[in-house]
Amino acid sequence: MSTRLRALPVEHHSPSITPLGKVESQKIHRHIPLVRPGRVYWLTGLACTGKTTLGRLLCSRLRSQGRSCIHLDGDELREAFDNDLGHGFGDRWRSARRYSRLSRILAEQGIDVVCSTISLFHEVQRWNRAHIRNYYEILLRAPLPVLIARDRKTLYSRALRGEIDNVVGVDLPAQEPEHPDIIIENDGSRPPETVLDLLVQALGLR
Repeated sequence: MSTRLRALPVEHHSPSITPLGKVESQKIHRHIPLVRPGRVYWLTGLACTGKTTLGRLLCSRLRSQGRSCIHLDGDELREAFDNDLGHGFGDRWRSARRYSRLSRILAEQGIDVVCSTISLFHEVQRWNRAHIRNYYEILLRAPLPVLIARDRKTLYSRALRGEIDNVVGVDLPAQEPEHPDIIIENDGSRPPETVLDLLVQALGLR
């Protein structure tokens, strides 16, 4: 069964169809709502400091408060971009720049962004400060033995034995934020939900 589209008749001499004047245009623009810039919560730190777990919890909390929020995770972003970059210093830097710009694009459209990423580069952190409105930098730390115990991929252990390379904090430098808004010592002594409550309180989201 096919449906033919029929053109609507046009009344060429209808007095109701007139050019849109300056006054009418201004009236229309006054009714267009302005988009509130979203916030970017940049969770950074070494691998296995709990960035992904805390990022997901924070994003869920923001959604429960009626905010539009998206969680960007470093590993998932790599997969989304077809793993086109490696894990060496240069490719990690390019990945971090990519995440920064993606976060800004989403935030400018009114979406809150929680980005869980290592991205320990001063240049990237400074760019975020200069170019992203409502930017919050959150540094997660944990002692190396705790990181090794959490490391399901055994990256730290293998890197320390010299079996693999390109592990941040072992053979690649880690540039912690110079002036983070919040520092969380996430050594595992507190459950993730408790850490989330402390973070939400520090951010003033209650």
